[in-house]
Amino acid sequence: MKGIRKIMTIVASAAVCAGASEIPAHFINSDKLISAPDSILLGDVMVDGTVNASDASLILSEYSVISTGKPPTITENQAKAADVNNDGKYDSIDATIVLAYYSRISTGEYISMEEYVKDEF
Repeated sequence: MKGIRKIMTIVASAAVCAGASEIPAHFINSDKLISAPDSILLGDVMVDGTVNASDASLILSEYSVISTGKPPTITENQAKAADVNNDGKYDSIDATIVLAYYSRISTGEYISMEEYVKDEF
């Protein structure tokens, strides 16, 4: 497992050096690799392997849907990924946290969403 983490660290570093605009979330959370299609990566509501502004946008869109009394349009796993502050719901607060997290990791700091929420919120 150490070898895999080392390789992932090198790949993530190379992506930063190459000027990648989005860092794959599985590199950020290298100790929690996605191993199954139904795995939940906190913040990755789009389920595309990255945590970014698109995830925050989807959280806000879905929040507006359920706020009007309509049924959710995202899956249960997406809803779990959207509830980044673990308060049992997804809303504008979760979207704000996702944007703040994305902003932070865009500077080259790689921490997990769980660690970020614990430290900042």
